[in-house]
Amino acid sequence: MSEKMKKLPTLVDIRGAQYPLKKEISRGGQGVVYTTELPNVLIKGFTNKDESAKQRWRAHIEWLIRQDIADLKLARPLVLIKQPRMAYAMQLMDGLVELTSLLDSFIQASDNATDENPAPHIRNYLDQGGLRRRIRILCQLARTLNQLHGRGMLYGDLSPDNIFVSDDPAYAETWLIDCDNISCESHSGLTLHTPDYGAPEVVRGEAMLSSLTDCWSFAIIAYQLLTHNHPLKGEMINDGEPELEDEALRGEHPWINDPDDPDNECSNNLPVQLLEHSKLPALFQQTFGPGKQSPMQRPTMAEWLEALTEIDEHLFVCKACGGHSILPVDTQHLDDVECFFCGEPVDPELVLFEEFISVRDDDKQKKPSKIEDDYIATGRTVCLQPGDQKELKRLLPSFSYDRVPSDHIQLEFQQDKLIITPAEPLHLSRGDDKRQEFSKKIPLKSSKRHQDDTPYRIHLGDPLQTHVFWQFRW
Repeated sequence: MSEKMKKLPTLVDIRGAQYPLKKEISRGGQGVVYTTELPNVLIKGFTNKDESAKQRWRAHIEWLIRQDIADLKLARPLVLIKQPRMAYAMQLMDGLVELTSLLDSFIQASDNATDENPAPHIRNYLDQGGLRRRIRILCQLARTLNQLHGRGMLYGDLSPDNIFVSDDPAYAETWLIDCDNISCESHSGLTLHTPDYGAPEVVRGEAMLSSLTDCWSFAIIAYQLLTHNHPLKGEMINDGEPELEDEALRGEHPWINDPDDPDNECSNNLPVQLLEHSKLPALFQQTFGPGKQSPMQRPTMAEWLEALTEIDEHLFVCKACGGHSILPVDTQHLDDVECFFCGEPVDPELVLFEEFISVRDDDKQKKPSKIEDDYIATGRTVCLQPGDQKELKRLLPSFSYDRVPSDHIQLEFQQDKLIITPAEPLHLSRGDDKRQEFSKKIPLKSSKRHQDDTPYRIHLGDPLQTHVFWQFRW
């Protein structure tokens, strides 16, 4: 019987539960992952034969099982397999695939370019969920890492191989597997990293893994997912000798969008202009510029999470090509906005919600510089199209991900109406007219749209005090 046809064994955990192995799905330097006959249950095995390494690994898994991380999107260890097997059981929902498959499909599409079809990779980018799906994948990943860092832990060896996402392009469910390297920040003692994703100081052998190296690996993955190129591998590296790549990964060459050194630029990826009207280009520059040699200058996961969430609030879908583009924050006239991919004008049914602060007269005098205006625009905007469901939050997600704040509002744009659902009672007015209090869902019929250009205002908190309101036209 061939090796592939051999029946895999049934493993038993320390509590006596049985796990019939089904098939091997991945194998790395020191581990192997199997599916089992049990739904959503995987087995991760440790393959290092060194006895001291095996005992250190088992002790670490025992520690990890005791940690309070059950609420995070991690395929964490649930129970150890009975010795002498060095393995543990973990749960992972159905319908997930390695993030690597999303990147590989784009590369394959690029290789299939012809004179008749010069840009199949763009069609692939859109078919795989476009910018919105990628932003939402990164939002979930950033949120998980931010929560982990907030508990004094680091993930460690972050790469596309241990990030699993929905195989359906319509969804962006994102989980981390292979959690063996999760440890306390101050006790990591680890230098293991996946080639291309290790921070320069780790690649050079000068530092251990930390939350700062997680931030570097996340930035590499984010840039690859959004533009489909490695940020350190421009034309100088790809066309040069192999040792140049090693030097680039040690941080010895400029990144491909370095504003002060164009030697390593790249013309073969999706342009970074896809991300204009957002904070991402600045965060990438901060990471791969000053943060390359000075880890403390890298943006935190909270900064990435806030920037990505703001983009998700500003994304609109083109009715012509299906691509997602970022609505400029300072948009005054939607007629001037076009799809990034095909140049078609923005959806005329789009509704723009703008955040303001209404300042009471007494509070105007309390500020160091007196406030003259009654209303102050904060610059936050959220766009909504038919079929969308979005949220209005006063606090950005790095502060509010574990709870629903009192000023949280759900928006749902159905074909025949817009539904506004508050977490707590709010006041609604039309312009400066009398405010009316609502505690339940507020439906606005589509048949009443465009009959009056006076904007609606959703007032949060006491409307007689300085407060926040969201303004939109219907």
